[in-house]
Amino acid sequence: MPPVAAQATTADARLTDPSGGVLLKVCGATERAEVDVLGSKAVDLVGLWYGVPGGPADLPLDDWVRLSNAAVETGSLAPVLVTFEKKLEVLTEALAAAPVTWVQLHGYQMPGLVRKLKEAAPGVSVLKVLHVRGQDCVEGPLLASYEKAGVDVFLFDAVAKDGRVGSTGETLDVDYVATLATGLTRPFLIAGGISAENRDRHEALTALPGFLGIDVDTNARGADGKIAAENVEAISSAWKARA
Repeated sequence: MPPVAAQATTADARLTDPSGGVLLKVCGATERAEVDVLGSKAVDLVGLWYGVPGGPADLPLDDWVRLSNAAVETGSLAPVLVTFEKKLEVLTEALAAAPVTWVQLHGYQMPGLVRKLKEAAPGVSVLKVLHVRGQDCVEGPLLASYEKAGVDVFLFDAVAKDGRVGSTGETLDVDYVATLATGLTRPFLIAGGISAENRDRHEALTALPGFLGIDVDTNARGADGKIAAENVEAISSAWKARA
């Protein structure tokens, strides 16, 4: 793999320091204009989809590389490889092509893949999604195994009633997730219908010492379905101002 971007981003520097304020990740950019919008706002991470078959924001590899480089060029954004992929060679091929240091395993990848990825790409931070439906977490019994395998950050996300995962707009059972998060030894992000209006609803999670930040997709978009500056600004102000 090539060396990571010489420029250290706020997100990279704060990976293991939840005391530095709320990280904001906006997921699913598909155009340079959307990346530029995020780079002009108080956004730390941009999620770029690759290896998400049928996903509305899934990108061909060339476009994924182009937007990853565009994110780094903003001087403020850290690009994140968001993927359902389970093949190590596919992941390492993508990482070798772009200055990306975060991988979000969004799907049901096992701890063994995390371990292999950390061995193959030791400079990469692994963000593992934990899928929550009501008061059940699919990966609940494997939390210690994921930590042992090398997960750096967890992301709690809500599964839709029909089983869909990723960018569903569904919300978390905050009290249930708080019981899971309390037992983690890694920091965590939260997703699932996060908006400018519902920060107070998540107080049981934001008050925990491991709370690192939020991941937003649906509510960052305007009526045209594209990432909208005013929506991002509102979410950023609501969540970061009270950090």
